Amino acid sequence: MNGNLRIVSVVALSLLLLNGCAQTDISAKRHATKFVYKVEDSDPNFVMNKADSIRMATPFFAQFWQLGKKDRAQGVSSADAQKRVSYFHSDEFIKSISGTSHFAGKEYKDDATLSPRWRNNMSEAIAQTYMDGYLGIE
Repeated sequence: MNGNLRIVSVVALSLLLLNGCAQTDISAKRHATKFVYKVEDSDPNFVMNKADSIRMATPFFAQFWQLGKKDRAQGVSSADAQKRVSYFHSDEFIKSISGTSHFAGKEYKDDATLSPRWRNNMSEAIAQTYMDGYLGIE
């Protein structure tokens, strides 16, 4: 009996460790999640639905992952990939980022209200997602 309990414990522990090491989220969702949690506290008068924000941001980040994957497949050098990452951090790119909010069934442009902190976190998440795609990191 004691031997069976020990075997079951070892198997259960092994499964838990394997499950903990398995990466189930794709890069885009992982970076969307990190981004949402970084910017959630930007306005104390506004409550963000994190799950919906992550769900809606994931396809946006996925396009940059796909771009990185495509660049790698087309033979873009790592130096050129770094140039693209630098562009993602540039003022030109950061200022081009705009957002929308949904309230009471309407969509509103957030261009004027996006803080520099929000834009910088967004460009960093985009750059990291792009490099994950370029490097083949799921």
